[in-house]
Amino acid sequence: MTTTPAHKKYVATLCHMQNGELESYDSESLFAIDDAEAIRKATVWRVTAAATIDERTWLQVLLDGLAFHSEELGVS
Repeated sequence: MTTTPAHKKYVATLCHMQNGELESYDSESLFAIDDAEAIRKATVWRVTAAATIDERTWLQVLLDGLAFHSEELGVS
């Protein structure tokens, strides 16, 4: 019998910078085996979730309520 690795529950959030802090405006729960897979899934999700990405938009990936990946979007 083959065992499969346990998937962890992550949260991907789209945020805007407001008053010097990132404020979430959209989020999605996702399951992944590791952080790298969670980042890949979050990147795919943000393409479909965000109608408009501007210079104030960030993608964050959280595990257990703590952001371990933060990426500024809409910059060249």
